[in-house]
Amino acid sequence: MTVRKRSENTAGYVLLLPSLLILLVFVIIPIFYSAGLSLLSWDMMRPMPEFIGLNNYVSLFQNKSFYNSLFRTLLYTIMTVPISMILSLGFALLLDKGLRLALSVYRSLFFAPIVTSTVAISVVWMFIYHPDYGMANAVMKWLGLEPLRWLNDTKTALISLAIMAIWKHIGFCVVIYLAGLQGIPTDVEEAAKMDGAGPLRIMLSIKLPLLTPTIFFLLIYLTIEQLQTFTQIDVMTKGGPAGSTELVVMHLWNYAFERFQMGYASAIAMVLLGIILLLTWVQMRLVGRKVHYQ
Repeated sequence: MTVRKRSENTAGYVLLLPSLLILLVFVIIPIFYSAGLSLLSWDMMRPMPEFIGLNNYVSLFQNKSFYNSLFRTLLYTIMTVPISMILSLGFALLLDKGLRLALSVYRSLFFAPIVTSTVAISVVWMFIYHPDYGMANAVMKWLGLEPLRWLNDTKTALISLAIMAIWKHIGFCVVIYLAGLQGIPTDVEEAAKMDGAGPLRIMLSIKLPLLTPTIFFLLIYLTIEQLQTFTQIDVMTKGGPAGSTELVVMHLWNYAFERFQMGYASAIAMVLLGIILLLTWVQMRLVGRKVHYQ
């Protein structure tokens, strides 16, 4: 290895060092700390936690409320991820086809929700869903439909949160899709047009296969993101009404900072981490094989 090659490698490691330190301090160390804490009984008042082994996990898997929160979390993820990806793909294809000159402007508009504070967005949507003077019920009345209680009804509360989540994530997905579309070589599309392929055939046979790395990335990212949903629930519903919007992370929060059972809450966190890793592995095994890399 030449001196120049070594200096380039050293420079690369130095540039990676800040990111690796952040990853170590804020991700890796907390994971191992939570894993250790899940084996203890600690209410944050006693100076010395009590080691109880796997008892927290035994109690967790015997707790019906945990299974209910897990089911609601998976249902919420299923409601939001596919719709977000499909709608944003449609918007991205429209923008890529007809609005290339104004692309930077539309990228900024679509990306605005993802960089806006989730707390601020949640407050705005609380007003939209207000049963008396909210915009949602105003639209329902305009359409001749009965107004809904939205966040105050166990039948519609989780769906209402899902609608907000879809709206919030569409912009991010559109920008990522547009980046993928811009990376498709133009000569491939031009060659297909010369061979007589129409817009639909080009989209199905060229654009979508070449977009599979982008689709795969968004699938994994959105799944992980939705499984960890917390802020909007904490602001808008606190897990209510009647626990209908208490997802896993809200369930964890209640045990950690309402009941002060830190060991039990850490066990929930470790189980959630295991579920996320398992779903990611399944997605990589089932979907990753169908990804076409250029």
